[in-house]
Formats: sequence, C-alpha cells, structure tokens
Amino acid sequence: MIRANVMEVLELLERDKKIYEIVKGCPYEILKTLKLKKYKAGEFILQQGEIYDTFYLMVEGYADIIVESSQGKKYYLCTYGKGQFIGEMEMFEQRPYMSRIEARGPVKTLELSREYYLRWLESDRDFNQYILRTLCSESYQTMTKMGNNTLYSLKQRICQFLVENTNEKGVANMPLSAEQLSERMGVTARSVNRVLKELKDQNILEIHKTNVVVKDYQQLLKVKDEN
Repeated sequence: MIRANVMEVLELLERDKKIYEIVKGCPYEILKTLKLKKYKAGEFILQQGEIYDTFYLMVEGYADIIVESSQGKKYYLCTYGKGQFIGEMEMFEQRPYMSRIEARGPVKTLELSREYYLRWLESDRDFNQYILRTLCSESYQTMTKMGNNTLYSLKQRICQFLVENTNEKGVANMPLSAEQLSERMGVTARSVNRVLKELKDQNILEIHKTNVVVKDYQQLLKVKDEN
C-alpha cells in the first residue's frame, strides 16, 4: 500500500514539470522517504549557526537568505524560490548553517534526511550534476554581488534591485521598507532613505508605507547605469 506522503509527492511530480525534472531519477527507496511539507507565513525559519539533519527542496514560495552578525546586524544575500536547495553544502559534514533562512510568506518544501540525501547523490548522476551546477551558479552570483557592492554606488545597487524585483506594473514583488532594503544592501536605513527620497524627487518612484512603485522604468535604467 502506498503511504499518504508518497501519494502527495507523486501527485506533485505529475503536475509540476520543474520539480519532476529534478526528482525524476531518484531511486524509489529514496523517493518514498521524501516528505512534502507546507508551512504558513512565519513558520519556516532555519537559524544561522544551527546544525540541521534535513535537506530541503523549495517547491512553492520564497525564502530569504540572510547573514546576521553577533551584534544583530543583518545582511541579505539572496532569495530562493522553486527548484532551489537549502542545506546541500552543510549536509556533507553536518556543519552549522552559514546563514539564516526565513520564508517570505507561506512555502512548500520537499524534505529528505541527510542519510538519504547522500545516498541520492551517489546513485543519481543527473541529480549530482544538478546540485553541482546549482552550487557553481550560486557561487558565481555571490562573487558578482560582492564585486558590485565594491564597484557600484548604493544608488545604483538600489536601482538594480528594483529593476530585478518589480512586476510589469512597476510594483515591487515584496514589501520594501527602508529597513528591509537596508538589510539587502548591507547599509543603514538612513542611507537607504536618502537614496529613495532622491529617486522620488526625480519622479522615478512612488513610496508607500509597505511598498515602492516604479513610475519611470526608463529613467530608473539610466540611473542604474550611470558612472
């Protein structure tokens, strides 16, 4: 008899092509241990410095990756979405998490114990290659971001972030207070407020309590590329 969690996973794979492409080579004895988990907003949090014995595959929703200093200062690294992994590096030697992972709203994940994750890597060449390519891509993006933080002004970085994270109507895809933007940029809220006000005065943005609206994309792109 097929257990309820196996049926849930199989139904997910039938309707979600992207997740299917990742999991399709998983041996059945490992596949049947996968668990589909659903988390409400505020429930999915993995603490920096803690050791976890679970590998996570994002199925639905978004999770922010944040580094926090001992003084409590937060620095946003990136956001994970569908098809991205959590814990794939720390699993090998059961190291503490290098960052804090916090869901942005409700999320769904496929979860697997460390033992079966390592067995999956050994037995499924395609999955092994997918993990390797993902790690290389994320390392490349991290190094690029580090370079941008050094080479580009805060104003350019904020403009780039807005270009990448707004919808077709110019509305940011997430709540963006000055405090949240400061975490993402690694600077003070005061510095962010100064840039936002400047962009507002240039009639590029509208600023509301919980969101930012891009009024003039073309001008935003020009400011992003200014020397």
